[in-house]
Amino acid sequence: MDKSSQDSPSEHIQSNSKKAARRFDFELLLKETIQSAADRCDHACADEDSISDEDSLIGPPIPNDTPSTSQTFESIDSSSSDEDEGIEEDEEENKIPLSHEAELNHGSKPVSAFAFDGSGARFASGGYDYSVSLWDFAGMDASMKSFRSLHPFECHVIKSLAFSQTGDSILAVSGSAQAKILDRDGRELIECVKGDQYIVDMSKTKGHIAQLNGGCWHPTSRNEFITCSDDGTVRVWDYCTAKKSQSAVIKTKTKSGQRTVPTCCTFSRDGKLVAAGCNDGSVQMWQHGKLYVNTAKLIRDAHNNGHDITSLSFSYDDVNLLSRSMDGSLKLWDVRLLKHPLHVAEGLENMFPSTDCLFSPRNEYCLTGTTLKRQGHCVGELVIFEKNSFKEGVIRVAWHPRINQIFCGTTSGKIRIYYNPKISNRGALMCISKPIKRVRPTDAVYEPFIIAPNSLPPRKVGRDGFEKEHYTLRQMLRAVRYAQRPPPKNRVPELPVSGPGERGRIGAAGSTLHSFVARQMGLSRKIDDNEDPREAILKHAKAAEENPYWVAPAYKKTQPHPVLANKVEEEEVKDELEPVYKQKKM
Repeated sequence: MDKSSQDSPSEHIQSNSKKAARRFDFELLLKETIQSAADRCDHACADEDSISDEDSLIGPPIPNDTPSTSQTFESIDSSSSDEDEGIEEDEEENKIPLSHEAELNHGSKPVSAFAFDGSGARFASGGYDYSVSLWDFAGMDASMKSFRSLHPFECHVIKSLAFSQTGDSILAVSGSAQAKILDRDGRELIECVKGDQYIVDMSKTKGHIAQLNGGCWHPTSRNEFITCSDDGTVRVWDYCTAKKSQSAVIKTKTKSGQRTVPTCCTFSRDGKLVAAGCNDGSVQMWQHGKLYVNTAKLIRDAHNNGHDITSLSFSYDDVNLLSRSMDGSLKLWDVRLLKHPLHVAEGLENMFPSTDCLFSPRNEYCLTGTTLKRQGHCVGELVIFEKNSFKEGVIRVAWHPRINQIFCGTTSGKIRIYYNPKISNRGALMCISKPIKRVRPTDAVYEPFIIAPNSLPPRKVGRDGFEKEHYTLRQMLRAVRYAQRPPPKNRVPELPVSGPGERGRIGAAGSTLHSFVARQMGLSRKIDDNEDPREAILKHAKAAEENPYWVAPAYKKTQPHPVLANKVEEEEVKDELEPVYKQKKM
């Protein structure tokens, strides 16, 4: 029994080794699988047909006056098409996020500029109150307050703001001749150089010499940006060399070759074109990176002459161009054929030179704002047109493609956000539901006490008022010595001078005997400057005749009556007694 149990495993191994390997035909297996799937699909379709036939037999017979099946199918098709049209209309309405609204308070004056970073998490706004406010959706609650407000240009109106492609810097343009670049927290990074005002040729100056009108970043190059100014130029800048000089100068000219003022400027979406709108109603475009002498594309009579073009916007596919002017018109152009506009919308009044226009993220709609003055108040409207048909007081408009929300800056200093919770994400939805933080009296510290000031690390504060992170060894030692030095002694005020002046201090008038006597004599013998000296002498003439004392008694016997000469002769000066250089030449 034990022997058989020991031999069985070896015999089993030998028997398995004699078996042949099993072979599989993958092509045959694939054909069988496809055939079985097709059979299964046929059975399912047959079951559905049988069920539909059984359903048609259920119920009473059809009366004779009922329409035929073809008519019923036509009616069903028409009703379904109507429903589909209604659904499409609803979908078109749902594409525009206008169901909800939120309001942010920038200030009491009109909002003239704002910009967003690429993610839509942070944006900046500027206005006629000279301030720039920074907003962060993730850090805001329902109170909708900005986390920082600053005045980078002191007393100049903010005209344009733009985030870089990386979102780490902001291009700020104001009414001054120098643009500034700020970081995400509002600290100043660089300031562009100002040109020489006494040079006539604008291409020879290092920067702008007149107020700026606009500016924007290059869509692909992170260090390149452009600005336009009243000096009649559009200048291309590089972030690394903006403190010294610009990279290129573009001159805008009228039809007769004279200088015209560019009121707005922008890049195309691919960065190959530089476009500028001028106050003569023309739109001029140049090829980026080449000689900016002649225009690559030109619309000479895009708008009425003498009306500023407030905004230019390229579509996301760079096929169409949208232009907005203060003549009350909005025009859509085809970049490939600029002879005539595709669509024109008129009667859109605006009172501000920074009124925006833009395309929706899907290139389906065109947006702009209007400003009307009714009964002494500015009334604004957000106008939305279909791009293909142009069917139907705001200053700045923006539609962020990622968060799908519309932002409008108004003349009252408010920023209105339009959104739809179904199709919008993040942005205002992050802070609209957060409760407002209430400050409790117990949480407030009215008098902070520093128990051990030397135990804390020294803080380095820059000129901009913000703390710095990096310290040098010399700065650390200087801060420690400053903290450890003894307190200064109290200084006793100096006593008043009782005698003559000493050590640079002048004594009081009349403090000595000499100064007192001189002062009294001067006061007693004070002569009035307005008195006539002849009259002052003649006062004593009568007293001198009645009681002579000094001169008259000496001549009383020899010459009682004075004898005066009729003519006074001048003394003759001999030439011999005069110096040589004063003698007359013979």
